[in-house]
Amino acid sequence: MKKIIFIVAGSVVIISCILLLIIIGCYKDPKIEGANKISQMERTSTSEKIFKQNKDADILCVYGARFYTRIEEQEQYKQMDLKINHELGEVRKEYKDGNIFEDYMATKLQVGTKIFTIQGQMQSELLLVQQGEKYIVYVYQNSKNL
Repeated sequence: MKKIIFIVAGSVVIISCILLLIIIGCYKDPKIEGANKISQMERTSTSEKIFKQNKDADILCVYGARFYTRIEEQEQYKQMDLKINHELGEVRKEYKDGNIFEDYMATKLQVGTKIFTIQGQMQSELLLVQQGEKYIVYVYQNSKNL
C-alpha cells in the first residue's frame, strides 16, 4: 500500500513539474517582445533607406540590425591590405522583397557564404565576404547617415 501511495505521489510531482515548465515556456516577456519589435522596426527603416538610395543594393545584415553594403570600388581597400580577424558566420537566408531582414540575411549573397571581421581600426566598419578565391569588402551603413 505504501508503494502505491509513493508511486502516485511521485507521479503527481512529476506531472506538476511538467505542467509548470509548459506554463513558463509559454510565457512571453513583454520587455523582450517590445525590444524585438523595436529592432524589427529599425531593420525595416534602415533597409528601406538603403533601397531608396539604390533599389538593387547588395545588402548584408549581421549583429542583429547592422547593415553592410558591398563596395563597388574594391581597389582602394586592396591597397589597405586588410587582414582577417575571425570568421563571423555565414549567410543563413536570402532576402526576398517584402520580407523583414533577419540576422545573417543578404540580398545577393548565397546561403553559406562566409563572412569575416577584419583586424584594426575599421574592424566594426568593414566586413570581408569570401566569394571563391576573392574577398569582397562590405561597409557598415549607419542609419543616421542615410
